[in-house]
Amino acid sequence: MTRGLLALLALSLLTIMIAPAAAQPAVYPGWPAAWDGQSRFTVLVMGIDRRPDDVSREFLNDVRADVMMVASYDPAAGRLGLLSIPRDMHFARPDDGVLTRVNTLLVDGEQRQPGYGPYFALETMQYNLGLYIDAYVVFDFEAFIALVDAIGGVTVTVTTTIIDEQFPDMRYRYDPLYLRPGTYTFNGYDALRYARTRHGDSDYQRGERQLQVMSAIRDRLRDPLRAQNLLAAAPQLWQQLEGSIYTNITADQAVTLALAALRLDSAALTTGALNERYSFNYEGVRVPDRSQIQLLLAQVFGANYAG
Repeated sequence: MTRGLLALLALSLLTIMIAPAAAQPAVYPGWPAAWDGQSRFTVLVMGIDRRPDDVSREFLNDVRADVMMVASYDPAAGRLGLLSIPRDMHFARPDDGVLTRVNTLLVDGEQRQPGYGPYFALETMQYNLGLYIDAYVVFDFEAFIALVDAIGGVTVTVTTTIIDEQFPDMRYRYDPLYLRPGTYTFNGYDALRYARTRHGDSDYQRGERQLQVMSAIRDRLRDPLRAQNLLAAAPQLWQQLEGSIYTNITADQAVTLALAALRLDSAALTTGALNERYSFNYEGVRVPDRSQIQLLLAQVFGANYAG
């Protein structure tokens, strides 16, 4: 099995959208994640606002994170937790304590040193949440669309009417989104629109939709036929996604995580969001409530989340 195929296998199976890990992109200074396969493994997942017509395709120059989640797998407890971080939330930078909107952390890190963006975001998350994060995965819109299309779409239930007349398309124009309550099977582009829309409600509700889509991807991949079809299309998909996904997770780690994720039943997957209940306004920005954040992390990741 080729390195690219191994990576696509991991991509297809991981509910947290851990991506072609075998690519091992050249990042400064190239710190691979360390994991023994037995202890907790925590990943910062970031979906970046980079579109096909963007001039620069070089690593993470001048891009912001539209999606930010922390995924933590605990082998001992047999559970996987997903925590959504609203992009407008402000965290204190670990070097100087300045409050910074989390979706700009990649840019901040890249300005310090090229290739340092993901690590700066990871370190900032650790500093503010109080838990160790082992690795990162960064993907752009094209990677998300290609993945969802490759598994035949995702099925989600929309519970409220969505009206977003200003939804931005892939060319920085508008592509209005209108959805009535009901169950839909979205292709990659429509799943992206559903996960990103927020003009009709707020960033908190958008985070809930993103968690819903992530869970739907995992449910889709539990169908052996879909996983098999994705494997058959792996070489072509790998070519398509190259340059759209970055990670410091090794191929072996990705496959171990993928297989573990498939073995988990629905009850073993816990989701949560850093929403209004766990944050407050401070000097005009939203920040985590440190008196409540430990409760949230314990609910999502388990009582031993810091271990």
